[in-house]
Amino acid sequence: MMIIKSIRKYFLDCPILDEFIKIGVDYLDPNEKEYTIDPIPSNTVIKEYIDGGRLKQYLFVFASREFYGDDVIQNIENSGFYEKLSSWVDNQSKKGNLPILSGNKKSIELKVTTSGYLFNATEDRARYQIQMQLVYYEEE
Repeated sequence: MMIIKSIRKYFLDCPILDEFIKIGVDYLDPNEKEYTIDPIPSNTVIKEYIDGGRLKQYLFVFASREFYGDDVIQNIENSGFYEKLSSWVDNQSKKGNLPILSGNKKSIELKVTTSGYLFNATEDRARYQIQMQLVYYEEE
C-alpha cells in the first residue's frame, strides 16, 4: 500500500473529523467543505544505517475547505478544529497508534510540525491546513 493511502486510511478513523465529509488527496473542491491530504516535496532520507536500513520521512499537509467570513465564532471554530486535530495526532502517536505501512516499512512517529493556519480565502470559503511528518523505518 502506498504511504499516502495509509495516511488517508489512518485519518478515516479520526473521531473529530466529520464522517460525512470526503477526505481527498491533492484536491479540495473550491465550494464544498471537505478535507485533503497533500504530500509536501522533501528529502525523504533522514539517516542511513550500515545494514542498509533507512530512517525516512513523509511530509504532508492535512487541509480543509471551511466556511469563512466576518463571523468571528465560525473562524474561531475553524482554528479550534486544528487545535483538536493536533492534540489527537499527538496522543495517537504517543500511544503508538500510527499509520500502518506495507512491505518493509514501519511507522515510528507521526508529528505535527506547524499549528493549523489559514492558507488562503475567498469571500465565504477558506483553506485551513496543518503540516505533519510521518517518520518511518525502511528495511533494505
